[in-house]
Amino acid sequence: MAVLATSATARAQATFPPETDNAALRYWFALAEVQDLPNNDATRDLFRATLSGQVAWDEAKLGPILDSNLDALRTLQQATKLPVCDWGFDFDYRHGPTPVWFVMQAGLLSRLNQLQGRRQMARGDSQTAVDTWLAGIHFGQDVSRSGPVIVALVAANAIILDNLQPLRDSARQGKLNEEQKAALFAVVKAMPEDGFDWGAPWGVEFAIGDRYLQKLRAGPKPEPDDKIRAYEQFMLAAQAALREPPEKANPQVDDLQSKIRHLGHAEQNLIPNVRLINDARLRLATLHEELLRLLTSRVEGSRWP
Repeated sequence: MAVLATSATARAQATFPPETDNAALRYWFALAEVQDLPNNDATRDLFRATLSGQVAWDEAKLGPILDSNLDALRTLQQATKLPVCDWGFDFDYRHGPTPVWFVMQAGLLSRLNQLQGRRQMARGDSQTAVDTWLAGIHFGQDVSRSGPVIVALVAANAIILDNLQPLRDSARQGKLNEEQKAALFAVVKAMPEDGFDWGAPWGVEFAIGDRYLQKLRAGPKPEPDDKIRAYEQFMLAAQAALREPPEKANPQVDDLQSKIRHLGHAEQNLIPNVRLINDARLRLATLHEELLRLLTSRVEGSRWP
């Protein structure tokens, strides 16, 4: 009895670490839980067509795919409610690229999330569908913080757009009531028009390139200091341009693109295409503006201005 009492007291006094407020840790679990699509061309074609809105939701054929991924989707959506996202890649940036597996899984998880919203909308649960797509956008914003420019482009072109487009389509097709439109307008209005801070992944790119050039400087054929300084000045100017609104940044981007050919050969190979990046920002900004316009369009008899 004494042993049992001691054991009970120990259990009563046991302490556990607090739950983390870092969304990335839960995202890792979600990415690990994702089940791949069936190896069937017809199903994959239907999956893609449904994502693009070309065909209506088919519960019999696509429902089982989402059912097998419900744990991953729940984990994703719970993670988007947390205030911090630290992927833990910082120490790896200078030693190699972001893992390909991470980028592939993030894209697949986003597509499944978008499809889940379409399923919910088909069932008449428009509010849950909206919440699902907003979670997908938040996930894309968090993914953009995980690596260099290539990851930011995936976050923009494959994740945020994936979940922003069905919101636009639902507003255009009159599937949202006025209360939902007003609430969604407030959320979308608060988002950056181009999705996120593009200067952050550009800064990662800068750090990777600068470390490589410092190695060249110390090598058998040292890279000239003036070429390295020109590279650093270019990267800082590009980072500043990518923090301007995308339309306003267009002239600066054109000027930067014309200057690349004047840099050293090694430096040129380290610089992502600034025009490609700003074009991605423009696509997001255009869709963002279109959605806001649709959300403020007035329905006859509505009090929502």
